[in-house]
Amino acid sequence: VGVAGLAAWLCAAPRAPATAQDGVTFAGKTIVVTVGFEAGNRVDLYGRLLARTMARHLPGQPAAIVVNRPGAGGVIALNEWNAKAEPNGLFAAVGGQTQLDQDALVRTQARYQPAKFNYVGGLTAPSQALFVNKSAVARLTDGSARPVVMGIVGSTLRTGYYQVLWGAAFLGWNVKWVPGYASTGEVRGALERGEIDMSAFGSSVDIDYLFATDKFTVASQSGAFVDGRISPRPNLGSAPIISDLVRDRIKAPLAARAFEYGEKVIQVGMWLALPPQTPDAIVAAYVKAFEATIQDAQFQGDWSRLDPDSPVARKKELEKLIGELGGVPLEALDYIQGELKRQGVEVAR
Repeated sequence: VGVAGLAAWLCAAPRAPATAQDGVTFAGKTIVVTVGFEAGNRVDLYGRLLARTMARHLPGQPAAIVVNRPGAGGVIALNEWNAKAEPNGLFAAVGGQTQLDQDALVRTQARYQPAKFNYVGGLTAPSQALFVNKSAVARLTDGSARPVVMGIVGSTLRTGYYQVLWGAAFLGWNVKWVPGYASTGEVRGALERGEIDMSAFGSSVDIDYLFATDKFTVASQSGAFVDGRISPRPNLGSAPIISDLVRDRIKAPLAARAFEYGEKVIQVGMWLALPPQTPDAIVAAYVKAFEATIQDAQFQGDWSRLDPDSPVARKKELEKLIGELGGVPLEALDYIQGELKRQGVEVAR
């Protein structure tokens, strides 16, 4: 399902009779959903499908539009949204991990506190695959060889990128970071052209495509949190989970705290939130619509074709995880930033 197709379907979705819920109705209104990533990005596709389906299940069956505000891993969009979105149920945001990662928020000068948002639901992160060109695999562990070039979107640590941070820190991986790509699609193109040697991908579409080229292998995977434990992704074969490779090599207490934070932040997938101070009745209406959406057969079928490997995250799960992320010691964030700088990534404070 392409972006244009999703947008058209959103407008053409059948409308049931308007029904108020606890005095809340959005009949005749339009909900604006802000997405801090480019059109066609995984978060954008999820946001469009979610908006289209939830619009049918919200009381009054409102219209819904998605507005893209890419930049700084989505932080620019949330800065604006947090400052301007009214708490009346007509403004929502769909986002990803980089907008909640405390390390990224420090470096991108975020002007919001994630724990103050009203979370509705979303997805936990699937295991991210660290693809490396087969011709570069030997260089990854050979310090005398030319470094393996790791390409990333922007300059923040998206979920899969933590694998390289830990690999270089504790396994001696021979890596050169190249930040600044505008999108995951650009990174994949750079990998195909041989402009870079390695990067991480979580979308099933990207993973299937890269495997089909037969030019790449998976050096490691981030692992996904399923039923309270880190589990491998079935379609990544025997690729090791990065925490299994590095955990026993971490000796310093501060490094261990930083790694523990990293293990939590990689659980963040995608989420839907309402602004701070949104009335409880409106939040409850959204939560009910979200539950109806994830049971909607059309939604299930469409999203499974795009990404079948991300477990659902409900309101309480999201709130617990985001609360834990907000409690990270500042010295652990300093450790992560210092390690990035040591590995040659420019860190803005």
